[in-house]
Amino acid sequence: MKRYHPIGRRNSFFFLFSLFIPFSLFSQTRTQTARSNTVIDAFCHGFYESLPPDYNSTSKKYPLMVFLHGQGEIGDGSPAQLPSVLVNGPPMKINNGTFPDPVTVNGQSYNFIVISPQLNTWPVWGDEQTAVNDIINYAIAHYRVDTSRMYLTGLSMGGGIAWEYASYNDGTVDYVKRLAGLLVVAGASYPESERAAAMAQDHLPVWATNNQDDPTVPAYYSIDYVQEMNDDGANPAAAVTIFPVSGHGGWVQTYNTLTNASGLTVYQWMLQFQRVGNNVVIGGSILPVELTSYTAALSPDRSQVDVNWSTAKEENNRYFTLERSSDGRQFNTVDTVGATNQAGAQSYSYVDRSPLAGKNYYRLSQTDMDGKTTYFSILEVTVPGQTTALRVSPNPARNSITLSMAGSGMGSSQGSVQVTLSDAQGKTVRVWKLAGQNGALNQVLDITGLPSGSYFVSVTGSSARATAQFVKE
Repeated sequence: MKRYHPIGRRNSFFFLFSLFIPFSLFSQTRTQTARSNTVIDAFCHGFYESLPPDYNSTSKKYPLMVFLHGQGEIGDGSPAQLPSVLVNGPPMKINNGTFPDPVTVNGQSYNFIVISPQLNTWPVWGDEQTAVNDIINYAIAHYRVDTSRMYLTGLSMGGGIAWEYASYNDGTVDYVKRLAGLLVVAGASYPESERAAAMAQDHLPVWATNNQDDPTVPAYYSIDYVQEMNDDGANPAAAVTIFPVSGHGGWVQTYNTLTNASGLTVYQWMLQFQRVGNNVVIGGSILPVELTSYTAALSPDRSQVDVNWSTAKEENNRYFTLERSSDGRQFNTVDTVGATNQAGAQSYSYVDRSPLAGKNYYRLSQTDMDGKTTYFSILEVTVPGQTTALRVSPNPARNSITLSMAGSGMGSSQGSVQVTLSDAQGKTVRVWKLAGQNGALNQVLDITGLPSGSYFVSVTGSSARATAQFVKE
C-alpha cells in the first residue's frame, strides 16, 4: 500500500477545506448599502452608497460619481421606496455585479465612490442646484472623496437636473467648478445658450446621449446643448451620441456598452479628466493658460474693432490665434500672436482695421508647446453703417477685380470713397481713394503682384461701409 506523506495529507485537507470558505475572505468586492431614512436635505431622505472594494483597507481618497435617477424613481427614501433607484444606471450595474472595477485609463486604475440619492420631488427654480450641491457636500463630509475628481451623471429628470446644476452661475456661485465631468442621458432641460456658455467657459467635459426619436426628451435638447457649448469654444469639445432608435431611453446603451471614437467607455471617459480650479487636467497636463479678460469692442470712430485679452499666468504656452467670421461658424485667421509664456499677468491686443460690415465674430485660441490647441469664447461685434451690398468680380480673380456697389453714402460729385484691401490676417495691403460717383461705385482695381490667397476689400463712404471677401489665384 502506498503511504502519503503527512504534509501532503495536510495540504489536501486544506485545499478541500478552502473550497467551502467564502470567496470574500480571499478577495474584496464592491458593496452597495441602502441608507434609507437618512436625511441629506429637504429633497433627499435616502440614498445608496457604494464603496470601492479596497475602501476599508486603505486611507486614500477616491473619485466620486453622483447618479441622479428619473422621474419614475421619485420616492421618500424609506426601505419600501428606496429600491426603485436600483432599476437603472450605475446602481443597477452595481446591484447585478456588472459595474467595472477597477476602471483603467491612461495607465492608471481607479475605483469610484458611487452615491445614488433618491429625490422626493423634481426640484426646480433653483432647488435643483441646492439638492445636488447638498448631496456632493454630504459625500465629501462622510467619505474620502478626491474633490478634483467628482463626476455627475443622470438620466431623464436626473439628466435635466444635472444639466442645470452644472450650468448655474449667478456671478457668485459657479457650480461647474466643482465637477470634472458631466454625463447626461436624455436630459430633460431646455438648452439655453447662457447655460451652455457657462459650462464652456470653465472647460467642463460633457458627453450627452439621446435616442433619435425620443417623444419625451427630444434629441435636439442634447444636440443643441453640445453644439452651443462648442460654438462657445468648449475645450475639451463637448460630445453627443444619438442612438438611432425610438422611445424614451438611451441609458441601457450608455451605461453598458457605449464607447467613444477613442474606444473609451463612459467610465474611462470621465476618469481621464481632473478639475483644478478654472481648468481641467487632461491626461495629466494642466491647460497652460488662464484668461482673466477677453473683450472685443468697436472703436470710438466705429471704423475698427479692438480685441484685447489678458492672462493670469502662462505655462507651456506657444502662441495665440485670433480668427474672424461673418456667421459664427466658418472662421479665418486674422492674426497669430506669440506668447510671452511667463508666470505673471500678461496683456495682448489686436486691432482689426478692416472689420466686416454688420456682424463680426471673433474666436481666440491658444496653442501650447506640444501643439495642443485650446479654444476660448466667441465674441460678437456689430459694425454699423452698411446700407448696400458690395460685389467683387470675378471671384476668384487673377490680375484685377471690379467693385460694384450702389446706395447712399458712397460719395457724391464733391466727395470720395476709400477702398482698403487687407489680407487674411487683417493687415492692410493697399489703399485707394476714389472720386465720388453720384451714389454708385463701379471700379476696376489692379491686383497684379498680390500673392495668392484670401483677401478682404472694404469700401467706406460718407455714411456707409461694406466689406467683401475674394480669392486671388
